[in-house]
Amino acid sequence: MTSNNRKSFLELRIIWKDEDMFELKATASNIDFSGTTQVYDQSENVLRFASALTDFPKGDKTLFFESGEKDSYAYFSMKYYPIGRSGRVGVEIKLESNVATAFRQEEKNKLKLEIIVEPSAIDNFQKELVHLAKAEEGGAILYGNDNRIDN
Repeated sequence: MTSNNRKSFLELRIIWKDEDMFELKATASNIDFSGTTQVYDQSENVLRFASALTDFPKGDKTLFFESGEKDSYAYFSMKYYPIGRSGRVGVEIKLESNVATAFRQEEKNKLKLEIIVEPSAIDNFQKELVHLAKAEEGGAILYGNDNRIDN
């Protein structure tokens, strides 16, 4: 399946690593909007967040993860929150392009979008995220409710 066939998703993929950190490519789409950025992070941070995602949602709890620095070189964040009593979960995703700070602020692309997911999709994503963090390779995909393949 290529990303062109996915309607609503979040994909995290390691594209580079060394002994201290890795570069994470974050791609998100909610049908109307999509974007990609690359941020640097460490496996401990990703693993800590993946552990917090276990059995989410729990009550009205909100989970937040960010990598990079806002209004700097590059930034990625995701916030998970329950939507009413439906069991569905909203995921707010923020992406900022990786642009050297010497550039004008207007040159920096920023995107905020929301995807709606089921708890079972979070369970699958959480397992893939744990593997990504421990192996420091591969990727993890969170599929949205409207993830259909066009024929």
